[in-house]
Amino acid sequence: MKTAIKNGKIVTYNNGISVQENQSLIIENNIIADIVENSQVEKKYPDAKIVDATNKAIFSGFANCHTHFRLTLARGIFENESPSNTPPFPGYPRRPLPEISKEEHQIMILLGAIESIKAGTTVAMEVAEGIMDYADELQKSGLRLVLAEQISDRISGSYGEPGEIKSDPQQNENGLEQMSNLYSKWHNYDNSRITVGIAAWAPDMNSPNSLQTIRALQDKLNVLSTIHLNQLWGEVQNIKDNYGTTPTKYLEQNNFLNDKLVAAHCRCMSTEEEKILGEYKSTVSFNAAIAARRGLSPNIKDLEEFGCKIAMGSDNMDENMIVVMRTGMFMERVRMTDGRNPSPNEAYKWATHNGYKSLGIPDAGTLNKGSKADLIIVNLLQPHLTPQTDIVSNWVHMGQNHDVESVMVDGKWIMKEHKILNLDEEYIITKANEIAARVWK
Repeated sequence: MKTAIKNGKIVTYNNGISVQENQSLIIENNIIADIVENSQVEKKYPDAKIVDATNKAIFSGFANCHTHFRLTLARGIFENESPSNTPPFPGYPRRPLPEISKEEHQIMILLGAIESIKAGTTVAMEVAEGIMDYADELQKSGLRLVLAEQISDRISGSYGEPGEIKSDPQQNENGLEQMSNLYSKWHNYDNSRITVGIAAWAPDMNSPNSLQTIRALQDKLNVLSTIHLNQLWGEVQNIKDNYGTTPTKYLEQNNFLNDKLVAAHCRCMSTEEEKILGEYKSTVSFNAAIAARRGLSPNIKDLEEFGCKIAMGSDNMDENMIVVMRTGMFMERVRMTDGRNPSPNEAYKWATHNGYKSLGIPDAGTLNKGSKADLIIVNLLQPHLTPQTDIVSNWVHMGQNHDVESVMVDGKWIMKEHKILNLDEEYIITKANEIAARVWK
C-alpha cells in the first residue's frame, strides 16, 4: 500500500536545507519511494492513499540523542534542584527519586514516549539501567529507538559527589551481561526499528576497568556507545582528585573515545578537552533545555569547529525536542553575543539529520527519495507560524508541540491528526498523575 502526502511544503536536506513546493512524497513500505509533482500523483500512483497536506509542512522528525524516559516522575521537582556549579560540591542535596514498582516505571516511561511523539520526535536513544524490564512496552509506541543499557561500577556516591571512588568488578560484570542480553534480544528488532547501544554512566561513576571492558564490548558488538561527559563541575573536580586529570583525558587514557561515541552534555570542558573530543570525531549531544535549567552551557560552535558532530537531546523531565532545538540556538547566540549565529537551519540540522547520523541510522533524518519514512506533518495555519516567509526559521523560533498533527515512523503512522495510535494516552496520563501524587506527598 502506497501513501501520497500531497500539497504540503516538503523540507529536505541534501548538503543544505531546502523547501520543495508543488511536490508530493510517495511512501511505500518504510521508505520514501518517490517525490513527484502534485499534478502527477494520481497518474503515476492511482492506488495510493492520498493525505492532503494543504497549508501544512512535512519536516523530518526529531532525533533525541539522549533521554531518560522514567524521569518524567521527577517533573516539576528536579528542574529546580540542580547541583552546585561552584564549590563545595555537590551543593544542597536533591530529594531522592522515589521507589516505584516495575509496572509504575512502565507508566512513567510511556508518558515520556507520548510526550516525545506529540512534540515530533521519531527516534530516541533511551539511556537507563534495566531496560529489559520495559523494552517491550516502550517499543509498542512505534517510536524508532536506540536502547542503551547503562552501567556503573562505583560502590557508593553518585556523579559529581566528592570522595574516593571505589569500584566493584562484579557489579561491572553484571552490567556487561545485561548489555549483552539486551543486544541479543532487541538489536535490529522489527526491521531495525529497534537497535541497541551501550552506556557507561560517567567518568566518576566508571573505573578504568569498567571503561575498558565496555569499550571492548562495543567493538565486539559493533554498536554505538554513550556517556555523560563533563556534565557537572563536581565531576570535573572528582576526576582531578581521584585520577589527577580531566574527564575527557581520563576517557582517552582508557580507550573510550571513538567516532561512534555520543557524549552527552560536555558543558564543563576546557579547550584542551574540546580539542581532544574533536580529534576522535565523537558526537556531542547538546541537551540544551536541561543545560539552561542547570545554569550551564557547552561551547557548541567551538566543539563543532574542533571536529565534533553536534546532535541534540532532551535528557530528562521534558521530552519536547522543539524546546530543545530552540533553546540550543538561543543559548549559543547568547554565549557568543551573536544574534545571527547559529542560524535556524543549523539548529534544525542538529536536531534532525545530525541526530540520525550520530545514532547510526543510515538514509534517515532527511526527506529525500530512498530515505526512511520518518516524518512529521506540521499545521502552518497558525498565527505564530504566519507569514510563511521562511518556514524553517518559523519552526525553530516559534514552533509549538500542538502544531504537530501527525507523526510517521518507518512508514507507519504513530500519531494521526493529534491522536496517539499505539498507546492509551488518557489512561497513561491518569495513572502517571496518581503515581506521582502518591510518591511525592
